[in-house]
Amino acid sequence: MRQPDAPKYSFGGVGISCTDMKDAVDALFRTARDGSGGYYAFTCAHGIVDSQKDERLRRILNNSRYTMPDGMPTVWLGKMKGQKISRVTAPDFFETVMADPRAKTIRHYFYGASPKTIEKIAERAISMVGEVAVAGWMSPPMRPAGAMEDPEVIADIAARRPHVIWVGLGLPKQEYWMENHSPLLPNSLMLGVGAAFDWFAGVQPRAPKAVQAMGMEWVHRVISEPQRVGPRYARLIKPGLKIFAQELVGGRKRDTRQAV
Repeated sequence: MRQPDAPKYSFGGVGISCTDMKDAVDALFRTARDGSGGYYAFTCAHGIVDSQKDERLRRILNNSRYTMPDGMPTVWLGKMKGQKISRVTAPDFFETVMADPRAKTIRHYFYGASPKTIEKIAERAISMVGEVAVAGWMSPPMRPAGAMEDPEVIADIAARRPHVIWVGLGLPKQEYWMENHSPLLPNSLMLGVGAAFDWFAGVQPRAPKAVQAMGMEWVHRVISEPQRVGPRYARLIKPGLKIFAQELVGGRKRDTRQAV
């Protein structure tokens, strides 16, 4: 099992990386250039709550090189535990990396989203980093979580030699995909960025910065997409608060580096 690139603290048995945007972005470029592979995850209450019953998801999050503090509760808890940490959301990270001059010196592959959205992502990425830095893109067919990609597709991705593979399938599909395929593409760093694809492509509006800072971005998402994300957040609130409270009173002692 690869050791994480930054210390992690436990939130419901999930190891959250003690990091900030600068550290995480610098780590991406460092890892992309050395070709050591692996994957980065981004998680908030959704991943933490689901990992209580999904042992595979918990293992994947704990075996990541980084599991970014995507949600404000992860930041609040980390600071309460005395950790040096700030929020690193998938959409902010994606935007920051692509706007960095160093992004033009590595090759990016984009996997996920709808055909229309992935085309918009590729078009915008090319405008930011140039055609040479965009190795390729693919909108895969709908498959069950954990399904393997066709060997021909993996061979094609490998032949394009991407330094980083941005994966936008949503949780837990993208986490399963990264675990399944990281050994097959050992020199590429994978990043599970989920809905960041929609925001990068401009097909979904994002909450104002002030709303994000208050930890209320989820409310904006419910208002924007009530039928799709409303039920999800409804089921997350109560167990998420319970796990948070248990952490505050020291009820969670699980080793976050243990592969379950």
